[in-house]
Amino acid sequence: MDVVPAEVLADTGDRRTVDRDLRARQLDGYLRRLARQEAVCRRVLGRLARTFLAGRYHNRLGFARLGDWTRERLGLSARQVQDLARVAERLESLPAIAAAFAAGDVSWTQTRLLATAATPDSEGEWLALARDRTVRALEALVARPPADPDERHRLRFSLRCPRRLRARWRQAVELARRMAGSELPLAAAAEVIAAEGLSAAPAPVDDCPFREPPPEPVDTPADPGWSAVEVPIAEDVEKLLQLGPAGDPFMIDERLRVARRAMQRIDWQMGVLLRTFFDLRLHRAFGFPSASRYVAERLGLSGRKARALVALERGLRRTPALAAAYREGNVSWLRALTLLPVASRDDAWVARAGEVTLRRLVAEVEWALDRRDAGLPTAPPPPGATLAPVERQMCARSDDMLDADITFAAAPSVVALFRAALDAFRPAGEPRWKACEKLLEHVCHEWEAQPQHRDPVFARDGWRCAVPACTSRANLHDHHIRYRSAGGDNSRANRVAICAWHHLRGIHLGRIRAHGTAPHAITWEIGVRRGRPPLLRTLGDRYLP
Repeated sequence: MDVVPAEVLADTGDRRTVDRDLRARQLDGYLRRLARQEAVCRRVLGRLARTFLAGRYHNRLGFARLGDWTRERLGLSARQVQDLARVAERLESLPAIAAAFAAGDVSWTQTRLLATAATPDSEGEWLALARDRTVRALEALVARPPADPDERHRLRFSLRCPRRLRARWRQAVELARRMAGSELPLAAAAEVIAAEGLSAAPAPVDDCPFREPPPEPVDTPADPGWSAVEVPIAEDVEKLLQLGPAGDPFMIDERLRVARRAMQRIDWQMGVLLRTFFDLRLHRAFGFPSASRYVAERLGLSGRKARALVALERGLRRTPALAAAYREGNVSWLRALTLLPVASRDDAWVARAGEVTLRRLVAEVEWALDRRDAGLPTAPPPPGATLAPVERQMCARSDDMLDADITFAAAPSVVALFRAALDAFRPAGEPRWKACEKLLEHVCHEWEAQPQHRDPVFARDGWRCAVPACTSRANLHDHHIRYRSAGGDNSRANRVAICAWHHLRGIHLGRIRAHGTAPHAITWEIGVRRGRPPLLRTLGDRYLP
């Protein structure tokens, strides 16, 4: 049952005549209750995740990497799940902080910070500090500088360019990931691209190196003077910690998914209210200089999380079908973010999100974006279709029209390296996007000319593991779907590229099974268990009942 009444979520009133103080108090009350419920969901997720990680249960479920399982099953990153488990583990040795959190005396953000710094002997002192200081001041006391000072700040690189260049950028990023043998983040791919470009052209001397910005001032200790918030979480979420055998990875997987869906519904309600809160600048009613400070001090959320919730809410308002699927937990956070660029009032993409793995969905959305850049329709491809490169059509507009962007966020050194690579390919007076085009052409040409394995199976399968949801691109094996010892032949239809882990520890240890015909008619069973259905059954990357 939702905490916030439907009429409040609908927000159909005229904002020009709204009583801002009254509205601020109303939304603040609901937001604090939601934040409290989300924090308890995080604690439940953390305790379950701790058991899951300790047993490396993702391997027993047929996943080679923790990140593959978290993205596919929970819609979260591996780092998020590991952080939740770390806090839950620390709280077991910090009973005073755990009790303060259970009573609502400290928020989730404060609890996470205290779990990082406190020890059983000093937790009382840290609790006193948390009660006497703002979250921002507490962060300054707890924070440890990163090993690499360059990682303290991240810069955003943005380049206005024609659509064809953005498509070329995606191709270069994909090639960088193939060369690295892993799913590189955009920042890492940009660094590899820049390094490859600079290996062929000397970089100019940088007359204006990056200067680290001065640190932000730290707040002086202050007493917020707010009472604890006591809101019981839904009983079914709390009971997830007691149901069933604790050592069953399939049971814990299902419990984690239930808790995640509960937290997602809370996040949806928070996004709706925060959008109104941000639009009306209601943080001023509580004396906060910014909305980010309000959510950190009052709700115990990070400003980044709050902005992400609001951005997703704005996107969902334009796509009712996706909004309904996200609200009901049928589409995860990651899938919703993936679909936003292509989703519309048509629910075809929303239906596709429930039919295929996240890996396939990302590939199909990128394919659709390439089609949109080429002026073609962006409907989902036929199920199981090969996502062939899009051939750009001739159109009336100029091919040099700057109607797209290449963007990524990275450490200052990476941004400086990429800019240096652009300058190395840029004659005087030429637009920077043309230098980027030359850089990407050079990089793609060099990488595509590298010697490849003589076996065409690897190229056919895209130089990546064919097991659904697996992101591995390294240590690929040529697997015979029907074993040669069982009469299988050596034809390409009986062979598929899979990573070493899935070959040796997945198939040959009985955790996954495969049968059918390569490349598009292979039925995969992931998370095989005796006497019960597997965790997942797919035809290629398409889910089967």
